[in-house]
Amino acid sequence: MVRAIEVVRSAWWVTAAVLFAACERNPAESHEENPQELITTVLLRVWDETDSMHVHTFAWRDLDGPGGRDPIVDTVHFHAEHSPWRVSLEFLNEAKTPPDTITEEIRREAEAHQVFYELAPELVQVLEVERLDTDARGLPLGLEARVRVQATQEHHGWLRIRLLHYGSTAKTTEPGAGETDVDVRFPVHVMP
Repeated sequence: MVRAIEVVRSAWWVTAAVLFAACERNPAESHEENPQELITTVLLRVWDETDSMHVHTFAWRDLDGPGGRDPIVDTVHFHAEHSPWRVSLEFLNEAKTPPDTITEEIRREAEAHQVFYELAPELVQVLEVERLDTDARGLPLGLEARVRVQATQEHHGWLRIRLLHYGSTAKTTEPGAGETDVDVRFPVHVMP
């Protein structure tokens, strides 16, 4: 009986050692140095390119994270008569106290990040978004952008903003590769 217990104990230790070894990271594999950050808030700052004194801030907030309450989202307003507009993005984790500003980390790690802007079909002929900032290799970053407005009548739609993180995949100018850090939509109101 004692021998049977020792065999069971030995088998348990061997099983535990195998499971532990299986959970250890393989040093030959690529691993993210910076795990994905929680982004609860996206601030979209907009101003007339000729008047940087009057900045309008529009927010997308999901403070309880995915799966909870719906995000609170401001409607972004563009006036055609003040075109072009400048846009600046800020990414925050407001679940922490004090809130964690993630934007500077994204800027420092520009080679591993990229912002993509996508317009609703009804706004494609009305708005044009041009990313202005780049990483060290000349690929777009997208924290800063210019929006040109061509409208003779009122329009409604949305602006989708996606922040992608590139770890083991190479950064390209297309949104297909990379891991999504945040994907938000702002309602948009365009006035002539």
